Parts: sequence; structure tokens; C-alpha cells
Amino acid sequence: MEGSNRKSAAMTGSARKIKDNAADFHNIIVRWEKLNDEGFEICTRLTDKRTRCGSDSVVGGDSVLFRSVPVGGAEELQVECSKLQDVVNKMSSLVLKLDRLLDSHSGLLDLDQFRTQGQTLPLFQTWTTADFEFWASSVRSWFRSELDLKTLILQDLAHCESPDMILVYLSLWLHQPHIPVQTRLGLEALLLETGHRDLRDRDLRDRDRDLRDRDLRDRDRDLRDRDLRDRVLVWSRFSLSW
Repeated sequence: MEGSNRKSAAMTGSARKIKDNAADFHNIIVRWEKLNDEGFEICTRLTDKRTRCGSDSVVGGDSVLFRSVPVGGAEELQVECSKLQDVVNKMSSLVLKLDRLLDSHSGLLDLDQFRTQGQTLPLFQTWTTADFEFWASSVRSWFRSELDLKTLILQDLAHCESPDMILVYLSLWLHQPHIPVQTRLGLEALLLETGHRDLRDRDLRDRDRDLRDRDLRDRDRDLRDRDLRDRVLVWSRFSLSW
């Protein structure tokens, strides 16, 4: 452990900066996941208030449409919309941090190419500076696209007249289609590459704990998916009854 600390303390230049950036990536992604869960809970409450506040509904084609919301219900919706706006604002701040991290990696890549005259050598174990820059660019692109989607949901969810479309918005918020599965795998690879994750036996307990926590989050997300499917069935039966 002391030798590892000395090695980390002696790390300088591009390696030191990239290792610091890797920790920032981890913190940003973890924070984003928490905000996504918080935002989904707000969206669910907003939808429940929309359906329970006594809004009039009419049949439009093959589906039921919301027509109006009472004044008292509109005030409750505004409170939830303000909370959702705050979540999206915080997500926007995280994307700005990803922009700055990408700028940092791009600068390090230019510096490394100038210093090595185009030679590609691993900076830590197997990743080159170009690999780090490519991953940073991909992550920034994924999260910026997801932020655009969440901004659209924020703008339309409380005003949407179609219950079916509301359920689509809930599903899109929860599952984040613009953020692929390899984001988490890439993050773990980044942490391993830069030494934030250790494969030695003494760290197995910590990783097992992380996996258990992730399993609990996945189980909770499965329960919310089940609740979402139940809502779809309810609305489908309600639409058919009309």
C-alpha cells in the first residue's frame, strides 16, 4: 500500500491529469444516476397528480385525451415541474463538466502527439492518450443527447394531452435510451486502467459491495418497470372502455 501511494504521489504530467479526470468521470456518472432516479420519482408524482386532479377527458380517435386541468391541480403540477426543472438544471451542469473534461483530454492528446511525434504508447497499462480522448468524447456525446431528451420531456410532460404519450415519456426518462450499456463498462475499464480500481484480493470485498448495491438498484428499477407496465395496462383498458 505504501509503495502504491508513493507511485501515485510521484505520478506527474498527463498521467496525473488523466487519473484525476477519471475520478471526475466516476463522480459525474454516479451523480447523474442519482438525479435520474430523483427525476423519475418527480415525473411519476407529476403524472399521478395529472390523472387524479379531476382533469376532464375526451375521446380522441382511438385514445383518451386530457382536456383541461383545474386551477388547484395546475398549482400542484407547477410545484412538481419546478422540482423537475431543478433536476434538469443539475444534469445540465454535469454535462458542462463533461465538456470541460473533454477539452482537457483533447489538449492532453495534442500535447502527447507533439511530444511523441505521433507515436502511440500506453499511458498506464493498455490505453493510449487517444483512447482516453475517444472515451471522453463518446461519454460527452451520449449524455448531451440524453440531456436534450430530458429537456424535451420537461417541456411537454405536464402539458401532454395523451395518456399513452405520458407513459412513453416516463419510460424514456427511466431507461435513458441515449446512454448505452457500455457506459458503465467503459467507466469500470477507465478506473481499472488508471489505478482507481484494484484487482488484488484485498479489494474484492469493496467490489462485491458495489455489485450488491448495484443489484439492489436494478431490483428497485425492475419494480418501477413493473409498476410502469401496470400503468400501461390500466390505461389500455381505460381507453378500450371508451
